[in-house]
Amino acid sequence: MSKSRFIILSVVVLLVGSFFLFDLGQYLTLETIKAEQDQLNAKVATQPLLAAAIYFVVYIGITALSLPGAAILTLAGGAMFGTWWGLLLVSFASTMGATLAMLVARFLFRQQIEQRFSRQIARFDKGIEKEGAFYLFTLRLIPLFPFFVVNLVMGLTRISVPRYFVISQLGMLPGTFVFVNAGTQLAQISSTSDLLSPSLLLSFALIGLFPLLARRLVDIVKQRKIAARFDRPSRFDRDVIVVGAGSGGLVAALIVATVEGKVTLIEKHKMGGDCLNTGCVPSKSLIRSAKFAADIRRSSDLGFDAMQPVLNFEHTMERVQRVIRAIEPHDSVERYESLGVDVEIGEGRILSPWTVSVNGKVLTTRHIIIATGARPFVPPIRNIDSVDYLTSDNLWDIREQPGRLVVLGGGPIGSELAQAMQRLGSQVTQVEMADDILIREDKEVSQFARQSLEADGVRVLTGHQAMEVINDGEEN
Repeated sequence: MSKSRFIILSVVVLLVGSFFLFDLGQYLTLETIKAEQDQLNAKVATQPLLAAAIYFVVYIGITALSLPGAAILTLAGGAMFGTWWGLLLVSFASTMGATLAMLVARFLFRQQIEQRFSRQIARFDKGIEKEGAFYLFTLRLIPLFPFFVVNLVMGLTRISVPRYFVISQLGMLPGTFVFVNAGTQLAQISSTSDLLSPSLLLSFALIGLFPLLARRLVDIVKQRKIAARFDRPSRFDRDVIVVGAGSGGLVAALIVATVEGKVTLIEKHKMGGDCLNTGCVPSKSLIRSAKFAADIRRSSDLGFDAMQPVLNFEHTMERVQRVIRAIEPHDSVERYESLGVDVEIGEGRILSPWTVSVNGKVLTTRHIIIATGARPFVPPIRNIDSVDYLTSDNLWDIREQPGRLVVLGGGPIGSELAQAMQRLGSQVTQVEMADDILIREDKEVSQFARQSLEADGVRVLTGHQAMEVINDGEEN
């Protein structure tokens, strides 16, 4: 933990500890406020600005430290300052306190949690960026969600401070008004639960859920507006049409057929898609050969005389193709047709939300699943077209081993390829723009993977960007 974090944490612990050690919570009870109401009102009458300032600072401190008593202070605000001045003070004090609590939680815990759960936090941040305003507004509007919990949880996100402040203030305003207004009738209140009847809670819940429901309703209206341009068929040839016979498309088609739905699977190239032909299967076959070569090099560690592998690269790549051919029948047209899937080998074209054309036929369907996968991204590097570069698509066609190889990218595919080719005898340099490889993994995992690659001899360059391919005679 850094020095600054330690100091902030120590101050927070000291303040919170003092609150409970000296039993300061006894002054933030409904009974105490009611008993001291006359004296408090007298202070406000004689020194209104000083009383408001002290109240404002105390409220911010209580909420910033996530201490119990905010609800009682809100009632006291109504009792001391009236509905509208009390609402003004409480609204800004509670929002400032909430923002400070969020910032403290972010400063103390965000970095550690992000390092340990980087992938999960990245997905969480993406969701917050997309619909965080609606979620935060809903959480603030519904009193069922504890005030301090929302502050601490939102501190783990990357929501901006101005956005957090404004949305929190607007979301808390109705509940704040209810409590402040009730505080003007403090003598008639025996418990804070008197303020939150089931009907009032339900009303807040409906108001809070309204933005989310409205957002979904808008999406549905947009979808129907787009679909309105097309004629919906009166009957359907298929229940589902799946475009793409990769791993996702195969599973989707099989599930529909299993529940006795009518399904057509369209593939314009090879059954099995990337996974069988250019991805999972060939890469794992190559990794197996590379691991065997690495084991031979460390034969003395395993109790054998020292040996060096003698590689026939052409045979290694032919073995990869044999493995593919051995698995092909499981993903074949014949097998899937025997399972009840109608398979069309051709290019599918979606004509409307309910029609797809393929091989000169137009099929109607209730649902369309697009499972077309992806293709390798070739970065816009100067002069890259001057060399016969390889991608994960055409790598498996080579039969001559590259003496030297540059792998662009530090993701899973690039990392496993770099290690495999290095173990098979190529001199590999891996280039990654980010500060580390496998950036979606936990930092410890990324560091371990890098150490493993470097132990095998891979030259790993992070924080580097490939700019240009330069031809210098036979040297590239």
